[in-house]
Formats: sequence, C-alpha cells, structure tokens
Amino acid sequence: MSGALRLAGALLATAAPLGAQTGGAISGRVTDALTGEPVRAALVSVDGGRQGAATDSGGAYRVREVRSGWHRVQINAIGYRPLIHDSVLVRTGETVTLNFELHQHAVAVDSILVEAKPDVILDPLAPQDLQRITGEEIRRLPVTTVEEAVALSAGAVGESYRGGRLGEQAFVLDGLGVKNQVDASTGPLGVRIPPDLLTEASLVTNAFSARYGQAVSGLINVVTRDPGDEWRSRLAYETDRPLWNGWDYGIDRVVATTNGPLGHGIGLLAAVDADTRLDADPVNAPPPTDPRDPRTASPWLLPHNGGQRLTVAAKVTAPLGRQTIRLFGLRSTDQRLLFDPAYKYDGAFAPAQRVRGDLVSGHLQRAFGNNSVNPMTLDLRVGWFDREFLRGSLSQAPAAAFGPFPASPFHFLGEDLARARDTAGAMAAVPAFTPPALSEHTPWGVPAFFVSSGSRGEIAWNRFRELRTQLDVTLGGGRDADFYLGGEFAAQYVETFQRVKAYLPVGVSATDPVPPPTASDFRPHSGAVYAETQLRVEDLAFTFGLRYDQFDPRPPAGAGTQAAGVQRSINPRVAVSTVLKNATFVASVGRFSQPPDFQYLVDASFDDTLRTGRFRRGNPSLGFEAAVQYEFSVRMRPAAITAVRVNLYVKRLDGLVASVPLGLDPDSAIFGNGDFGTVKGVELLLERDITRGWGVRATYALMGATATATNAFQILRRIRIGTLGDTIFPARVEFPLDYDITVVGQGRVTRKGPFSGLEAAAIFRYNSGLPYTRTNATGDTLIGLPNSYRLPAEKTLDLLVRRPLSVGGLSGGMYLDVRNLFNWRNLESVRRDTGTPGADATTIQRWAQDAYAANPSPIPYESPRYRRWADVNGDGYLAGPGELMPLYLAAARDFGQPLFAYGPPRLVRLGVEFAF
Repeated sequence: MSGALRLAGALLATAAPLGAQTGGAISGRVTDALTGEPVRAALVSVDGGRQGAATDSGGAYRVREVRSGWHRVQINAIGYRPLIHDSVLVRTGETVTLNFELHQHAVAVDSILVEAKPDVILDPLAPQDLQRITGEEIRRLPVTTVEEAVALSAGAVGESYRGGRLGEQAFVLDGLGVKNQVDASTGPLGVRIPPDLLTEASLVTNAFSARYGQAVSGLINVVTRDPGDEWRSRLAYETDRPLWNGWDYGIDRVVATTNGPLGHGIGLLAAVDADTRLDADPVNAPPPTDPRDPRTASPWLLPHNGGQRLTVAAKVTAPLGRQTIRLFGLRSTDQRLLFDPAYKYDGAFAPAQRVRGDLVSGHLQRAFGNNSVNPMTLDLRVGWFDREFLRGSLSQAPAAAFGPFPASPFHFLGEDLARARDTAGAMAAVPAFTPPALSEHTPWGVPAFFVSSGSRGEIAWNRFRELRTQLDVTLGGGRDADFYLGGEFAAQYVETFQRVKAYLPVGVSATDPVPPPTASDFRPHSGAVYAETQLRVEDLAFTFGLRYDQFDPRPPAGAGTQAAGVQRSINPRVAVSTVLKNATFVASVGRFSQPPDFQYLVDASFDDTLRTGRFRRGNPSLGFEAAVQYEFSVRMRPAAITAVRVNLYVKRLDGLVASVPLGLDPDSAIFGNGDFGTVKGVELLLERDITRGWGVRATYALMGATATATNAFQILRRIRIGTLGDTIFPARVEFPLDYDITVVGQGRVTRKGPFSGLEAAAIFRYNSGLPYTRTNATGDTLIGLPNSYRLPAEKTLDLLVRRPLSVGGLSGGMYLDVRNLFNWRNLESVRRDTGTPGADATTIQRWAQDAYAANPSPIPYESPRYRRWADVNGDGYLAGPGELMPLYLAAARDFGQPLFAYGPPRLVRLGVEFAF
C-alpha cells in the first residue's frame, strides 16, 4: 500500500488533466469605458463574495468552480462605479465570457438586468462532448425521469452509451460519484432524482474529467438547484384513470415541490414524487387468438404486473462564514409485482421485488484568495449510499394503494432468513413455503405449464452500502492555466443471500437437485487520486489528465483457492481544442476504467430474472474493465440561433467481464476478464433555439462494432491448430451497423387568442434493430454467422400539449402527455432458435406432446379440471389424444405467448399543475 501512496503523490505532483465537471467558470476582461485601457486589481465577486478573483495587469480575470445555475456577479474597482450582473447562467464544464466596461467617478451601484449565458459551441475550453437538458426542459417535454431525458442524447440506447453495456456508465450527483456497484449491469441505480430538483442533467461521452472514474461508456452528471430567496411551490397530478378500456393502465402520479428561506441564511428545497400503476411494465403484444384466453377480451393490462414508486428528497443550504454548506438527502422505494407466465391464473403466488435506496451527501466549498489574481477553491464532499434489493414471494397480499402513494412496503417469505444470511438454517425446507402444483384454474384444465398453490421458492436479497469521501482542489495559474488536484476513497459493505426451491431441503434427490444457499459478507475498498491541467494560448487550449485507481475486492471467505489481489489502473486523458471561423475543433484521447460489479465476485445470481436458480462461480481476481477512446469533433454556429455538432470516435473496450465455461456443462462457468471490442461511430447534432415560437433538436448516430463474444461456442477465444502445425486465430466477428435518429421539436403560440400560450413538444425516435445470433433449439449449434441477423427497426412518437390555466389566483396549466402516439408495435427481442418472438408450430407441438406424455390420464366429470366444451363425445370424460391434445396445444400456445418481446403501447396521461 505504501507503494501506491508514493505513486499517488507522484501523480499529484507531476500529472495534468481535463476540465472539471462539477461546475463552470466565469472569465473576461475589465476595461475603462472611456479609454479602453485594462483595469488592474478590480475585484470580481460572485454571490456576495462567496467566490471571486482580481484582474491581472491586462484586466483579465477568471473565477473557477462556480456551481451550475444562475449567479449574481459584481465588479468593484477604486475610482470606478460598481457594476452588477443579476443573471449570469453558469453551466457545468463551460465558461461564461463576461466583459465589463467601467465608468469613473460615480458612487451609485447599477444593476444590469441581462442574462449572460455560456456558448459551449464556440468555447475552446470545453473539450467534453456534452449533451445537456435542464429541469425546466424536462417538464416541457414528454419525458418523466432523468434517465428518459438523458436517453435523448446521440449515442444513447436506453442506458447504454456508445456501445457500452448497461452498468458501464457513472452517475455523478452534485459532483459526487454514486453507483450501484453491486449489480449495475443488471439492476437499477436504486435512487431516482425528481426532475423538479434539477438545475441540469448532462451526458458526457468523451474526455470527461480525470476527477471521475467508475465509467467506461459515459458519465451522467446531475446538478440539483439551490433553494430560492422566496418561497415557491409546485403541485402536479397526472392520471389515465378517466380513459376507457385499452387506454387505462391505472397510472397515477403526483409531484409536489417547495423551496424558500428558513431564516438566518438557511434555505430548504423539498420534493415528493410518487406514482403507481396497475401495469408497471405494459407491453404492446398481439392479443391471443383463442377466445377462451382471458387476455383476448383485455389484452392491454397484464395481471400481477403493477408497481409503486415513491421518492422523497430534501436539500438544505446554510451559511458557514462567507461559504455555503449543502446537505442533500433522498429516499427512493420501488416495489413491483412481477408477471410470471406460469402464474398467469394464480397471481397470488407470482413473485415480487422491492428496491430501496437511501442517499445522504454533504458539500462544503471553501474559496481562498478571492481578492487575488489566482484564487484557490477547495471542495469537500462526503456521501452515504445504501441500496437494498429483495425478490421472492410475498408473505401477504399487498394492500391497495392510496392514489399514487403505496399503502405499505412489501414483505417477503424468508426475508429475515436472508438478512441474517443464515445458510445453515436454510439447508432444510424453509417454513411458510409450500410446493407448487399444476394449476386447475386455467381455461384448458389439463395439468401442464401453469402453476398454483405455491411459489417457485426463491429468496434473493442483497444490500450495498458505501461511504465515499472526495476532496478536490482548484488552483489558478494566471489567465492561461488551471490546475486541478484531488482524490477519493470509498469504503463499501456488500451482503448477499440466495436460496431457490425453498420448499425443498437442499439436495433432495439426484433427479430434482436443490443447490445449497449462497451468502456473502465482504467489505471492498476503492480509492483514486488525479491531477489535471488546462493550458491556453489565445484560442488554442491543451488539456491533460492522469488518474490512478486502486480497487481491493477483499472477497468473502470461502471464495475458493483463487488469490484475490489489489487491482490497479492508470488512466491518462489528453485533448486539444481551438476555434477557427465560428467553429470549435476538438481532438481527444483517453483511457477510462472501472472495477467490475460485485455480483461477479460471489457465487450467486443477483438478478436471475428467469428464476432458473443457476449459480456461477465468482472470481475475486477480476481486474478493471477498460476503454480507450479517440475522438474528433467539430462544433459550429452557422447562425445566431443554430448550432451543429459532428463527433467521430473510435472506442476500444478491453478486459470486459465474461462468463467463461469450465467444461461441457453450460452452468459450469466462472467470471473472467478477456472480452474485447472496437466501436466506431459518428454522431450528428443539429439544434435551433426556440425563436419566434418554435425550435428543434435533431440527432443522428451511426455505430459499427468489431468484438469478441465469449459464450458456450468460445467464439474468437478458441485457438485452433492448422494442418501445418501453425496456430490459427479465427477472424473477428463483424457486427452490422446500428443507427438511431431522434428529433425533438417544441412550439409555442405567442399571439393573442383562444390558443394563446399553448405549448406543444414532440419527440420522434427511429432506431435500427439490434443484431443477434441464431442457434438451434438446443443452443449448441450456430445458424449462420454470429450476429448476422437483425431485429426489426423501432419507432415512436411522443407528444406533450400544455395550456396555461388560472384558478383562484393560482397560475398553472393543463397538459396531455401521449407516449407512442400511433401505437406502433415495436419488437425488442426474438427467440434465437426461430428468429421470431414466439415459438414456432413445431416447438409448440413438441411442448404439448411432452406434457401429454407426462400426464395422459383421463379427466372425469367430477374433476375440477373437466371442461364440458372439450368433451367431444359427451361421455363425461376428457380422454385420449382426440380430446386432450387440443387442450394441451391450447395451453402450450397460451404459456408461450411472447409478451415481453414487445415494447410499450400507447400511454396517455392527463395532467394539471399549479405554481404558487
């Protein structure tokens, strides 16, 4: 460890970096209004002196690490009249140019009520490829969450960015990294940020600061706003309950926000965001053709698929001398009923899950030398993150929700056993679990496919806690240099438990084996130091960065004989940017790395969505996943209200976590580093500011990939020996090109009349289908070349229409929010053996025959399984293939409906909001 500390010190002393991401900067020149001569030693103060700088001999100044948002800037110089800018908008990673012309010999203080905004398009000091959206824009667009808003960025496919998989992105909240390190590649973050709290959210896909790690594909940067100087509140409610069948998915959502001063300089910002849905994951699957299937009459609403989400957040700002301390707290709860086709007719036994996330953070910024040319800023951040995941069988039916608010948290069978990680007590059959039996409640009656009387017997629980401390120092080096130093340390605590078939004791028989429960309890550590700088010569800027990451998994006891060592990674980043003829050119190269999810270190399946109960061996020796990205971008402003960006990039991914088979058994696998790939792409962005009532933003992305795919076939990893004894490495797998188009348009009626103030926003998306590989039914043979097949293209059109509303002196609005306006049916996945969303006729026939062979007994009239309409000869028995096989076939078609292969349908919400 001492060697690591010495290396950390060397990095802090010698290395250099890229622009910081927590705030922006204000810079410019101060001159005499009459003579045009520079004014030396003028003091520039931000927000009453909390930050500031003095001008140098050339009249230049630069205030660094100014928090994103609106600020008040004042300039004072001896012998000159003070000036004030009341509205200066600072954005993350950007520089506002604010020049002052001072008049001599006056005592009055003028307030200049103008809005000064940064122009990132022509800012050579902003090398990042950054796409942002503000909290106000989110409210005016047909998006609900921060994740949906960020997904509008070029290169984003859901939560995958520039070819990276889910979990290879980092989330930064108010400058502090937050990540679900336990299972980020399969599970959500665990906390939701109410959009009403946002100043802005942005996606950075290249050249993000060396200050941040734990990311390979992108950085999501969220900045919350501070409380205002006077009390303001907003209340909104939206629902689809008044709509008719096929349009009513049981959506209720309420958002309440308030902020203002508490006295003595203390401010409070608080928000509640709650919603409930009868169908939390609706699908646009075709309705079944058999009239006896209950979904034929109501194919839009899935049973036992509801969900409730509740987020409560608060932020307090308080003065500490001339500085401000910021405290933020948030709790998110997301509980879901999970539709399981096997429990379609007995939903009480279907599984459910609950995810709870708590986040508490504090930020103290201390500025030194505000009256000097080169002030220093110190930022200290501390955060506590606690995430708990639980899935299994409910111990009792959930209580009815009160509107959008959940009535009570879910409770699960075996919950106490899981939290205690009692593997010894879980070896026997767990009390309260009963063995499932084939359902008698189906329209078909036959004992096949559908289950009742008991659950699958799963108990899955994990908890992740992290205490993170981060210190950042910003130094001025004159008007042509900035220096950034810092580091972070995170102490983490991971607990897991999993048990399957809990209604049976472990190892009950050779024909129906029950794996033993798995549990983990370990405390990893991670840390990093970084140094970075930015040097400027006229309109030419050079940025350099170096980050050192260290990760000690400290795996659980009994993780096998594999040695678990400390993992280290060094990540340099370089960028060059300049401005030529109203265009900014940026070239950058950087290496980014992240430690693997903790699910890969333990012998458990954290998010086994298919509930197969298959356990894979963890590997505590896993190293860092890494990416090296080269990018060339051009940003232009051909007109005052129009901006164009073009990004070309090449990204090489290496050391990706993959499942490596140990033998012929597909479940006999460990997790290891080895997969690699190269992603090449181009992104085009066109923006027109809202002027004369309308604006538009269009993005286009085209990506191609060359990559390995470690799987049962060992593609590209199997070394073959040629006929002459030489070693042959198979050629790389070429993935087809992927592209997506997103167009965001907004309009506003400004003329007087019945439609005065009417606003409309639309989002159109078109995505090419993703590639996939075909296999035979058993999965042991490839059909065609890897990834030579493609899914159909996907498209959606979302619309939001809003009209101002005034009631009793309250101002507000009514709005109509429609997702997938034309109800396009998007196919998101297919079976690899058929290339279709559902099984083919041959497969369904085989399922039915196997089920009939397992239970060919006649069904008498007295049995609850008897169905009169199926008794062809009317003898009181359902017997023989002539009467039973049609039932088995119908049951197989029912069970095999490919519901979740399709995307969401049209969703309509009516909303009302008031501000006061």
